[in-house]
Amino acid sequence: MRVKVVLYGMLRERLAKETRGRLTVELPDGSRLADLRAQLGIQTQVGCSINGQIERNAERVLQDGDEVHLFQSIGGGKEP
Repeated sequence: MRVKVVLYGMLRERLAKETRGRLTVELPDGSRLADLRAQLGIQTQVGCSINGQIERNAERVLQDGDEVHLFQSIGGGKEP
């Protein structure tokens, strides 16, 4: 299956500049979000959306044609 991937922030620097942070990845059917991250060599915690919906479950099974956006999680601020 093929999955479209868009990388943001420092993750984008993993790719050649001319890709503008976009690539298509071939994965075996039944691959999970965690498998995609592993194939891309992303070992840190990152934020993710699949087809425009935030996804926190790394075990989520991807489908052919999914568009996955990966970005560094932003933290900070104080709890009230």
